[in-house]
Amino acid sequence: MKICALLPISMPKTVFGGYYDLLMQSYDIAKDNDTEVEIRDVPEGLKDPALMSFEGFRGLNEAEIVKAMLKAEKDGFDGISGACYFDCGVRMGNNLLSIPVMGAAESTMHMAALMGRKFAVVTTEAVWVSFMTEHLIKLGFAPFAVSRQPVRAMTLPLESMIGDLLSGSYDQIIENFLETCRECLADGAEVIIVGCGLISPIFPVKGIFELEGAPILDPMAMALKMTETLTKLKISGMQVKSRTGMFLRAPKELMAKGLKELKLA
Repeated sequence: MKICALLPISMPKTVFGGYYDLLMQSYDIAKDNDTEVEIRDVPEGLKDPALMSFEGFRGLNEAEIVKAMLKAEKDGFDGISGACYFDCGVRMGNNLLSIPVMGAAESTMHMAALMGRKFAVVTTEAVWVSFMTEHLIKLGFAPFAVSRQPVRAMTLPLESMIGDLLSGSYDQIIENFLETCRECLADGAEVIIVGCGLISPIFPVKGIFELEGAPILDPMAMALKMTETLTKLKISGMQVKSRTGMFLRAPKELMAKGLKELKLA
């Protein structure tokens, strides 16, 4: 099985090689032995991670993400694992592609709901909290999240975190994250989700899988496992996507026409 782990923006390996290595180490911990994972970025997408803080830029960037998904299917991948907690492009990708496309946030909240009564999400930027909270509610996970601040942010500046990631210095990221987690536990959280794919692989790679009995979940690994599961079911001949109602897929002729008109084919 060959899975494409798709980053949300332009993050060339020549610049972000340290992050690619960290992410692959997390995947190696979680994936099946016979699963091949290739990390790809979105070459024509946004280049500055700070721009993902703004809904308009995220929306415009989604088109580039979906283009990268279409290319991955054309290149022979069996499934796509989203490598960003915003789940950008996942719904559109699932509608347009025949292979499974799994979002990191949605996959991980499903997992968290199985592991404990209430979960909380700890992200890296305060400006992301409102969107991630809305996403949580829209997907129907509010009953499984703590009622007070189900999503909350660390206090380290994003620029500082990115610098630490590229240099391989993770201590202050871990310390600040765990400090925020303890606040979540005090509010009743039984599972903690690392709500940012930039830092989430740090925790499994460093052997930090829980805090005071509460599992700490890396969404990159959770999305990969969900992608593996649905891909296996698809390979076995099972139907893994609804094609009715809001998930209605265009007939073959209209699909080809639409992709051509949008210069995607």
